[in-house]
Amino acid sequence: ATAVASFVWPMWEWITGGKPSVLGFCSGAVAGLVVITPACGWVNPGGSVIIGIAAGTIPWFMCYKVKSWLGYDDALDTFGVHAIGGTVGAIMTGLLCDATVNSLVPMQTNGVANHAAQVVEQIKAVGVTLVLSVVGTAIAAFITKALVGLRPTEEVEISGLDINEHGEEGYHG
Repeated sequence: ATAVASFVWPMWEWITGGKPSVLGFCSGAVAGLVVITPACGWVNPGGSVIIGIAAGTIPWFMCYKVKSWLGYDDALDTFGVHAIGGTVGAIMTGLLCDATVNSLVPMQTNGVANHAAQVVEQIKAVGVTLVLSVVGTAIAAFITKALVGLRPTEEVEISGLDINEHGEEGYHG
């Protein structure tokens, strides 16, 4: 999945922008790792390839199109790659789970994998994960805000956090 995603992401860059990039290759590799993680031990190699294609496509679309449409600030594309990619991987686990890979795959009475039942369980898990993430982040943000604040002053931000917060230059001119 990682190898496929590290190929697919820069191909989308090439198709839409005229050239692939090393950053796209690396972003695709990270997305491939993120999206296959929930499916490890549940899918066969063919499922991994399908997941790799999705990993190189859906997070790329979120990072290069949806982020600009919605205008949210995500300098490292964490939301597009990890939140969206992890969600895609969790749901695709239910769609592509294989009983020959893992005997815990729910089965229908006729011996066929019950993908619908597994997708429902995966969606429940995604919901729990989202709630825990949002609540945990909110608690951490309130504690941080109370102790040190969430933003630097405007003067510090304009003059640069590197010199003001760390006492050194981040970039040499």
